[in-house]
Amino acid sequence: MDKKYQVPYRTQAPMGGVRLTGGRFARAFENNVDFLKGFDLDRMLYWYRVHAGKPAQGVPYAAGDGHFENNLKGQTAGEFLMGACTSLLWKEDEALRKTVRAILDEISGDSEPDGFLLPITQEEYRTREYPNYTRAWVTFGLLDAGYAGEERGFTLARAMSDSFNHSEVLPYVKDMNLGFQGILASTRMYDAPNGKNMDVEVARQYYQEDWWLKQIASGDQRAIYDHPGNHPHSTLLTTLEGYLDLYRITGEPLYWNAVTSALSMYEKEWQHVGGGIAMCENDTFYPGCLWLSPEHHYNELCSTNFWVLLNQRMQRLEPDNAHYADEMENSLYNVLLAAQVGNQGYHYLNFLERIKDWRYLDRATCCASLGTRLCGLLPQFLYTYSETEVYVNLYAQSTASLPNGVTLCCDTCMPDDGHVKIRIIKADQPICLHLRIPRWAVKDGKSYYEVHQNVKTGDCFTLDFPMSYRVTHYRGGERKPDEDRCALEYGPLLYAAMGAPNPVQVHWNAHEPEKWFIPIAGEKRRLKLAGDTTHEYWAYCEIGDEPFSVYPVVKE
Repeated sequence: MDKKYQVPYRTQAPMGGVRLTGGRFARAFENNVDFLKGFDLDRMLYWYRVHAGKPAQGVPYAAGDGHFENNLKGQTAGEFLMGACTSLLWKEDEALRKTVRAILDEISGDSEPDGFLLPITQEEYRTREYPNYTRAWVTFGLLDAGYAGEERGFTLARAMSDSFNHSEVLPYVKDMNLGFQGILASTRMYDAPNGKNMDVEVARQYYQEDWWLKQIASGDQRAIYDHPGNHPHSTLLTTLEGYLDLYRITGEPLYWNAVTSALSMYEKEWQHVGGGIAMCENDTFYPGCLWLSPEHHYNELCSTNFWVLLNQRMQRLEPDNAHYADEMENSLYNVLLAAQVGNQGYHYLNFLERIKDWRYLDRATCCASLGTRLCGLLPQFLYTYSETEVYVNLYAQSTASLPNGVTLCCDTCMPDDGHVKIRIIKADQPICLHLRIPRWAVKDGKSYYEVHQNVKTGDCFTLDFPMSYRVTHYRGGERKPDEDRCALEYGPLLYAAMGAPNPVQVHWNAHEPEKWFIPIAGEKRRLKLAGDTTHEYWAYCEIGDEPFSVYPVVKE
């Protein structure tokens, strides 16, 4: 099929050839692989085997009332495929690939003649979040399998999409629980090698809400926290991913206006220090509420996944705007890495006070699903390229062999210091190299790309970013007029005051943090507070189960 894009990406994201060789991203990537190897195949395939009338061993992955796998059968297989197959793009692993193939075997053997392949009856498919959430997770996993070299993944995803495109649920699919999230499964299917125009037609006819696009394009905050058709949720961010895909495909300005307006509104009123998204679900929300206490719901890891991937799309459309890479870096360091608990799992919510969420103990949640995928994609976020250009968006110890004939190496200890060295190992032709100067290293906070023309084999570039302190005063809904609560960032990392009770009370001058904080020798990502033998500040991404306050009460 001759697919067309009215607004094609200006740069490409690599689908292989990038290797993390050390540092914090590499550790997160390897933790993720180990986490995935801990999944039990029988438990992931339990409902597929029951549905096929086969013996089923063990019990499905589920917690509490049976969410997620018992209420959304098949989602855990999608979770594993997303995380394993994005990891396999960059590093081959025999155990992961063996499990991927076993899952594809089971799904293929259990699929129906019309391509339907969830482990439920089509009658049950008309309920809950099956046509949207579960279909999306399984579609993403199958497509990721295809990109990782398992061609059956593309074939199965195509068959399921063909079934959905003629499904009886279409007339009411977007009005189901959080139904708007299903649009992305359709636009991502269109982007696949075997995508069809009908994928776009279904997305526009059955998911598109023109009134909502116009509302959000006008800057009306109610579009974010008061969607009337479904209960409000940051899942609207993944809807924006789908609408941005439709912009690339059709070129219609309404999509672009809505997405760019939404990005601005989220950054102004709904984004916590460190990049987390305050909007979640099942709570009271309003612009600027920015809840802190764990009694509220906020900083869901799913939201960060949507936020990073939306900004990645924007960066590929506007590659010279470094702001999008800033947003990606901020959320990856301070939410994704903070949510990962070694190789055990991922926090669902990432609280900024008391302790982090306990739900990393449940390995089969929506947030664990998208955490595994985001960690598997870490190498992809570092570089983008065109035929004659290379953009270094995020700095991590790595090597990259890109399809445009450029091989380069990045040497850095980021985020522990700001020293970066980029070496061009091979360039088949002179290129234009774009090196991001991050906002946290610029006094006015305005990031940009440093451009180098006619870069050749053997060229080397050195950057030294100052690791400065930044203070954010709390202005959210739990603010007390007699308290000054301040968050601290150092370089690209968010820090927190350690200790209990909460909020912690500390003494320093918020106008001169550099006079009060001292990096602790030999302790990466820890700061000493001058004159205080009671409290240390730790990088939020390094905190485990210890009590802390990102916004302690600060007294001079």
